[in-house]
Amino acid sequence: MSSPNLEQRLQTLARHFRLQRQVKPGVPTTAGSTGRAAVLVCLFQGDDGDLRVILTKRASTLSSHSGEVSLPGGKREGGDGDDVDTALREAKEEIGLEPSHVDVVAVLEPFVNKQGMPVIPVVGILNVKEAFKPAPNPAEVEAVFDAPMEMFIKDENRRVEMREWMGNKYLIQIFDYEMKNKKYKIWGLTASILIRAASIAYERPPPFVEQNPSYKVAFGVESEDNQMGSSNLEQRLQILAQDFRLQKPVNPGLSPTSTTGSIKRAAVLVCLFQGEEGDLHVILTKRASTLSSHSGEVALPGGKREQGDADDVDTALREAKEEIGLDPSQVNIVTILEPFVNKLGMTVVPVIGLLSNKEAFNPAPNAAEVEAIFYAPLEMFLKDENRRAEEREWMGDKYLLQHFYFEAHGIEYDIWAITAGILIKAASIVYQRQPAFLEQRPKFWSGTAHNTTA
Repeated sequence: MSSPNLEQRLQTLARHFRLQRQVKPGVPTTAGSTGRAAVLVCLFQGDDGDLRVILTKRASTLSSHSGEVSLPGGKREGGDGDDVDTALREAKEEIGLEPSHVDVVAVLEPFVNKQGMPVIPVVGILNVKEAFKPAPNPAEVEAVFDAPMEMFIKDENRRVEMREWMGNKYLIQIFDYEMKNKKYKIWGLTASILIRAASIAYERPPPFVEQNPSYKVAFGVESEDNQMGSSNLEQRLQILAQDFRLQKPVNPGLSPTSTTGSIKRAAVLVCLFQGEEGDLHVILTKRASTLSSHSGEVALPGGKREQGDADDVDTALREAKEEIGLDPSQVNIVTILEPFVNKLGMTVVPVIGLLSNKEAFNPAPNAAEVEAIFYAPLEMFLKDENRRAEEREWMGDKYLLQHFYFEAHGIEYDIWAITAGILIKAASIVYQRQPAFLEQRPKFWSGTAHNTTA
């Protein structure tokens, strides 16, 4: 996103958001869907070339959230065809933004407020900034302003409040912002949505711990184009594959990860399948005790990039075949996740695949590398059961290493560190909710402590 050409920059931005979640304008209103709301995350390029978002300060006369900063938006009405309609209608009513001035590029996963109302973020790009003349509706809006998107993934002018609701402790992010001598407090659900959107736009996570409240996901709400309730295996796995592709699709014809110096990288295979009880499981290994590094530890199948590997997918599949006898033809690759970076600066890329036929896979562990192969339920990595956190510090960065204890065939396994971190991330995408505990990942996992570019 470094090009000075506005059109090119906005096209690139639109592509990033479309990769996250495609918009389906034709999705009709579903039963009960009037009990939901939508907000418009309307982005544009500022005079200094930075990416900015349109925000409002709600009127002080309103009965709820009076005087607070929010995104344009509101509740679904009977005449709205979908969440996009709701967001655009509300933006026109509140700030005079014509729907024709907004190119909608994505609908993000729903957030849920404390009252159980699903709030759907609709991401759009203002196609002609000069054509937008803010006309705030005084009954609803006291002020219209804009803020730089990148501020929501920075640690500046940010503070945090610890809250508790129904036994769940969580953090409320608060961003203090000043514009034209007016001070604004951007917090709560609005801040969380903007953190999420900024993370996609800039392709990096925030440098702080989020710990979102679990009531955002406690009501089983899903977006209209993402229902995972089918008991049919094939249909469920197809939907799962779609969810992951919306997160970051794999294009086999490209090798975006085979950059200069890419030999100092590794890939692991997160291979998922549906268990006998219908829950999703992941294939894990216990490394051989004779290995020189991480001996006896639990790991995902994988290893270092070799010269003959075309990309990270090749690396993960080759290593899985060598380590556990998993034939690449039995795995349907659906996506690659954001890379992790270990303490030594090695980039580790999680490759997500679905086992096409569980019965056809006959584990054949390579005794030189693998002592055991076992399967664990993916959802356990979001739960607070059989888990402990170990506090560590490295280069001044305090963080938590998560340990999950799991028993299979009378053997107890400790699934921890970067393997646990990858599985927490994968499970969060699959089940569309945050873990029920404070993660506080090490900063070096995102490469910030190494200043690496992989």
